[in-house]
Amino acid sequence: MHRNAIPRSLLSLILLLAVLTGASIAGATQPAAADTTEDYPFTNRYQATVFGTPPTLRYQFKKRITPVTPSFKSISIRDRQVPEIFWYCESIEYSEMLQQGEAPLIYIIAGTGGRFSSSKMAFLQRLFYDAGYHTVALSSPTHFNYITSLSKHGIAGYVPYDVDDLYTLMQWIRKDVEARRKVSGYSVTGYSLGAMHSAFLAERDAREQRFNFDKVLLINPPVDLFSSATTFDSWLKDPDGKHSPQKAIDKFIHKFSEFYKTGNFARLDSEVLYTFFNTLDMDDMELKQLIGASFRLTASSMIFTSDVCLNAGYVVPADTKLDTASPLLPYFTTASKLPFEDYFHEFLLPYLQYVDADMTEEKALADCSLRKIAPFLKTTDNILLVGNLDDPILQPDEVRFLQDTLGERATFFDRGGHCGNMQFDQFARAMLRAITR
Repeated sequence: MHRNAIPRSLLSLILLLAVLTGASIAGATQPAAADTTEDYPFTNRYQATVFGTPPTLRYQFKKRITPVTPSFKSISIRDRQVPEIFWYCESIEYSEMLQQGEAPLIYIIAGTGGRFSSSKMAFLQRLFYDAGYHTVALSSPTHFNYITSLSKHGIAGYVPYDVDDLYTLMQWIRKDVEARRKVSGYSVTGYSLGAMHSAFLAERDAREQRFNFDKVLLINPPVDLFSSATTFDSWLKDPDGKHSPQKAIDKFIHKFSEFYKTGNFARLDSEVLYTFFNTLDMDDMELKQLIGASFRLTASSMIFTSDVCLNAGYVVPADTKLDTASPLLPYFTTASKLPFEDYFHEFLLPYLQYVDADMTEEKALADCSLRKIAPFLKTTDNILLVGNLDDPILQPDEVRFLQDTLGERATFFDRGGHCGNMQFDQFARAMLRAITR
């Protein structure tokens, strides 16, 4: 089987992901015409996705005499077997910010590979805390801590399994919070894949009525998980043999190294990163390759973790016992060359068919698409959306699907890429209006 030769050095990819993740600290209701973002500087969707929001245009939080910070929490499942290599992931981790008195509680779910404490999650947690909510931030079910410590099946990328685990975790946390605070109601939100999870959680809860969510806010959701994942993978192809992703990654790393060496920076914060991005001269193909490489690295972590948890022999030979001294780079290198489409056909789908003999490829794909629950989304008034018309993970027909399905409950900005303008003042205010309307 042919594999696209993506990273020459996995370490350079890791640095790339770290820089892009740091940059993402950057962060109404009218479906027919998009909300305007005249002050948002990036008209290019790929620049918006990579560069985020300039510091001067970000939403400003309330000034507080005493700073507020999230409390880190964890839950362990008794007698759960965790692979030795993941000895530090025996508990599922999350964070909470609780009001002193009675308040509604909102769960916030991270996007693909996102940790509960990432910069995007910290921003959303503070945003909704200042709006009067108890807030609980949850890692994505595709994050390695989640897979090893909580996932019932030990495999990621199938939305119904993710939702089962999330629904269970949220009920455990609810019991813990209610023992310490009065809770007046429940809401749920998430960005990117976390938004898709939120929509399916709402549909699940409508049947089981454990939470009876007041509001469900979808931030930059994909419509179809498989479609979005294969879009990212398509950006890593080199059709003419002259624009390899590795060249784009090397250029990015070289420019960042030169910028950092000559800048005499006391620390690497979001403002420094934004200054760096302003010096970056990369065309659309190179920017798409950077975004695709970042997604591929996240997916490779998910694949490696699932493979080890199931001892499936996909990237790590079956019955190989990995311990803390085992070299992992060869396995990550193998996983980093796997397109999501290969992972789906060679690992995920066979596992689903092992569990359910009636499972088909068509059903598995449909289970991970918002189109499956379109009638529910169309008729449920407490589900709202804030997104961007130029989101590169959405095809034109997918934007129309969201507009037609959610109607006036969807707010679309004309530009901002994929989560690039999440911290932009107008976008943040749109999220607050949606969750408090």
